[in-house]
Amino acid sequence: MKKANMRIVKSVLCATGVMMVLSMAACTPTPEKGKTGEVKQTEAAQSAPVKNPDPTAPVLDVVSIYSVSSDGSKLEGTMDAVEDLNENSLTELLIQYGVLEEGTEVLSFKAEGAPSSEEVGPGVVVIPGVESDVKEYGTLNLSKFPDDKNQILLQAVANTFIENMNVVYLTIQVNGETVAENLAMTDAGK
Repeated sequence: MKKANMRIVKSVLCATGVMMVLSMAACTPTPEKGKTGEVKQTEAAQSAPVKNPDPTAPVLDVVSIYSVSSDGSKLEGTMDAVEDLNENSLTELLIQYGVLEEGTEVLSFKAEGAPSSEEVGPGVVVIPGVESDVKEYGTLNLSKFPDDKNQILLQAVANTFIENMNVVYLTIQVNGETVAENLAMTDAGK
């Protein structure tokens, strides 16, 4: 009885192996042959042309821009690029993304003070003997602000400047009058 069972098992395994070999052979693509027997190259076999970067293209800085969601309930973050990273280029992007009103100008921006702790932000590694370019306090003075009572709008501007201008806290002023003081980074989606 055992021998009969073993024969059946061996026969089934052999049949399965033969079926696998045949199915793999049937699924293998075959090259197209012309009338003379030569193999034609397909388009997929050709390699893509080599593209080199444009040496005259400007070098861009990648920036994070924060805006308010369409329902006004949370912050949304997006990436963009600028040729020259400064307070004016960030303000222009905030206008473009609808955070600030058209015609808003930066009257001044200053960043000062070394961070009081070594925890100066995500991804920042402290190396002994090497100074960080992160400053403790930043002050942004704008010519106008759409709604200085809207905390999410203030936080969108703060997050954009904190992340891109390397400050820990940001104070926002409108024509020299403080509307928000020492805002810290808040995660988008909150």
